[in-house]
Amino acid sequence: MASALLVGLSILGACDRGAPSGSALDLTIARDAYAGGYFLEAEQAYERYLQADPQGKHRLEAWTRLVEIASGVKGDNGKAVTLLETATLEYNSRPEVNWPLLFRLGELYEQQGQRKKALDSWGRCLDTSVGDVGKAVQAQMRMAVANRALGKHDLAVELLTQCVAQAKDVETRSRAMYELAQTLSLSAQWAKSIVILDEILALEKAPQDVKVMSAYLLADAYEAQRNIPKAREILLSLKDTYPNPEVIMARLATLGQQHTAAATQQLQPGDAMPPEVPDAGPRGRKLRR
Repeated sequence: MASALLVGLSILGACDRGAPSGSALDLTIARDAYAGGYFLEAEQAYERYLQADPQGKHRLEAWTRLVEIASGVKGDNGKAVTLLETATLEYNSRPEVNWPLLFRLGELYEQQGQRKKALDSWGRCLDTSVGDVGKAVQAQMRMAVANRALGKHDLAVELLTQCVAQAKDVETRSRAMYELAQTLSLSAQWAKSIVILDEILALEKAPQDVKVMSAYLLADAYEAQRNIPKAREILLSLKDTYPNPEVIMARLATLGQQHTAAATQQLQPGDAMPPEVPDAGPRGRKLRR
């Protein structure tokens, strides 16, 4: 009932404004429904718009909103991937438009465990980011973390080293440095990791979360080198700043008893980079059937 009323009001409103019909009316209905939180109605109207106007100038808006609804509202990442695969083909000849779509597609592939496809998407992002260092670093960071997960540590180190050298702001550079230190730690290159982590902690403008995670990994590195007093000192300094203080207490309780590089669990700042195409801002609003 509410859905029918919404559509009716949209049509009446469109008529009062003098106008739209066909695909333009579908677009008006989609926008009104989306703004009101009626995402299923918005989804249907945006789909009609795409079908009715193959050359429409608002197609990017429709694709983006449909991805947001599929992934963020309905939790259907499979459909979101299908939408993005189609959209990236449509905008293949327009790299500046296609870049955020490809980047988001890589993220969704990664969430589905399809890392090779994710790497392909981010590789295409890297290829089309010529002249934009910020975009290149974003793509390389994601590629590095994915390659690390696949066990390709040397390639991850190479990519992250490039990110550190190219990053133009302290936040991005510090996050790349943390990922690099973590990658080195996974192959037990603790001395190199310690040098990088100390550099992060010395950066005045590095984000607090990166500094906290760097300090935690630094404690792990000192423990691996059997410098237990130094590891304990660092862990104690984190009791009031680490996201989960119980983790710190547990680490202190077992400090020096055992250590395996692969067992270190860290938060992943690289995984939290804001995508160019947001993941469903309207999460939690009205979902009508």
